[in-house]
Amino acid sequence: ASKGVYLGVTSATAANLLNDAETGTWTPAFTSTSATFAYTQQVGSYTKVGTLVHCEYRLSLSGSPGGTTTNSTFISGLPFTAAAVTNLYYGFHIGHFLNINLDSNEQAGIAGQMGSSSTTLELKGLGDNAGEQGIIASQLGSTTEIRGSFSYRTG
Repeated sequence: ASKGVYLGVTSATAANLLNDAETGTWTPAFTSTSATFAYTQQVGSYTKVGTLVHCEYRLSLSGSPGGTTTNSTFISGLPFTAAAVTNLYYGFHIGHFLNINLDSNEQAGIAGQMGSSSTTLELKGLGDNAGEQGIIASQLGSTTEIRGSFSYRTG
């Protein structure tokens, strides 16, 4: 019943037992309050070892977002909920993106932010001495594509 591998110890201790490892797929999606999205690509894979989750993804749109496009944009569909840790945000940089209309305060690129106990990543535009601001759905073009990888801890 107790299967796994004990790491870094010469005797069995519960804190060093690795008994949870898996790989799988997930379906990433853009979400934004009252907006709609259509895709040419929606693929994701993950590896989970213990509480560490590493995800890869690719999202490509087949048209401009519809509906209300003035709200922040998120990536949803993550395979696990982030760990509940007070005042912690997981951050990542988009590995590749194209056809996203960045404004003058976002010329340093795009990052993602995931809060404690979250199942979504918020897309953020970055600027030198400008901090961060949410990427809104109207900034995504008809052929927007993002792809990359990120890691986070689950509970």
